[in-house]
Amino acid sequence: MEKQILTADEVVVGAGLTGLVYANVMASGGKRVVLIEKHTKPGGYATNFSRKRRFVFDCSLHKITGFGENGNVEDALKRANLFDLIEFHPYTHLTTFRFEDKTISLPAKGESFMACLRDSFPDQKDALDVLCHDIQTHGYQNYMLARMALGEYEIDADLFFESKQLSKISTYQYLTERFTDKQLITLFCSLAINLGVEAVEADALYFLHFAYTFLFTEKRFIKGSSQALSDALANAFEEKGGTLLVREEVNAIDVKNGRVIGVESRRFHIKSDSLVFTGCPHQVINLLPEHVMDDSYRNKFDKLSFGLGAFIVYLGLDVPPSELGLVDQDYLLASPEYLEQAEVACHGEERYTTWPLSISNYHALDPAYGHVLQLEILDQQDDWLILPRDEYKAKKARITQTILARAQKHFPKLASHIAFIDASTPRTNKKFTNSEGGSSFGYKPLPGRNMRFLKRPPVEGLTFVGTWMNGAGYEPAICLGFTAATLKCRESEKRISTDTVCMENA
Repeated sequence: MEKQILTADEVVVGAGLTGLVYANVMASGGKRVVLIEKHTKPGGYATNFSRKRRFVFDCSLHKITGFGENGNVEDALKRANLFDLIEFHPYTHLTTFRFEDKTISLPAKGESFMACLRDSFPDQKDALDVLCHDIQTHGYQNYMLARMALGEYEIDADLFFESKQLSKISTYQYLTERFTDKQLITLFCSLAINLGVEAVEADALYFLHFAYTFLFTEKRFIKGSSQALSDALANAFEEKGGTLLVREEVNAIDVKNGRVIGVESRRFHIKSDSLVFTGCPHQVINLLPEHVMDDSYRNKFDKLSFGLGAFIVYLGLDVPPSELGLVDQDYLLASPEYLEQAEVACHGEERYTTWPLSISNYHALDPAYGHVLQLEILDQQDDWLILPRDEYKAKKARITQTILARAQKHFPKLASHIAFIDASTPRTNKKFTNSEGGSSFGYKPLPGRNMRFLKRPPVEGLTFVGTWMNGAGYEPAICLGFTAATLKCRESEKRISTDTVCMENA
């Protein structure tokens, strides 16, 4: 089959939120942009699927942070003229935390959240004050690095030095040094599920950054699932004249004299000297001609660890979840053995019984989903990607029942009202998003990690942009796409202005 030839100013690989926002900003600037996506629909993890014509499931969690006065998401979407494309709804209930005999309904607003914890753990008040200070100083400044890149925020050098020290210790170490109450430590470790990390692995500064955006910016959700956001962004891009290719995977990057000149897919040869790669940078190793990447650069990839994936159980019920006792939008179930087993569970199946389990009640958010619940636990690559089909299916069924049994301890009526059940694993992640290691959350934010080499790709014209480099989540995905495109547009405008002056002087 003869390939169709396209010519573009920019080729963007990956139509997740990063790629969609980046492509929109560049297309608004008059650039010819081709956005290429392996999956059948745009959105990456911000997609959905339906079953039995009455259940709609989101592929990832539904909270979107970064709204309000200090929110980077709202700022980015408004400046890109994308904010009014979709209606965002306030999210006032963060989660209901359950641990042994304690149940705490946690509000989404940071001040109310901290007040709730001070009431629930009065002997930890001073330590909570210290944490709150760290979140609003170290966490806030790290959060504002996105604005710093745009020249809109100046960092405090002394605070930045202190923050660097926090990046060298784990979140678990940070929390155990500040708190003495086992339940409270477990609560904060459990909240990290929303960031896709385990507290024993993620560095403390990463956690404080997350805590700032999770607690001190406003949260929103989208009716119609996150697919509604992705579709709106995709439609806006095409209305600007952009080209969106789905069901199409890049299988080679063309290079000449050390510079990108295009990409190849099954049906297309796309000519361009600018390539933005939003997926896992590891994939580029096999897409570039072998001679253009030396061993020293290639070996740096070996020092990076793939982040966690997720095991999600999708439940369609024959009654509204509220009839089974699930009245809140979210629940977070923690095990008393979690703190003792956290590190061991990173390497064994203990994680399915001890790691935090999130229950998302999508029906409470939007009845149009149907009577839907999703049970999610973080997961390792383990042997998911290499198991023979029969063994894979057997393990998937076994872990599904383990997780369902945990939920039933809190909601005993659940099992007798299941009309549909399915599950996704890190292998599912790999299949539909092409994420190496089945990761849902990029590279692991381990203390002392060094990913600066990704800012200097092995060939000119190639740029890595997205959550694989700077942290997972809807907010980072959107903001990273906006920031990278805005800076690129500024460089282009500056270059045109300089060329014009040179021509006039000539």
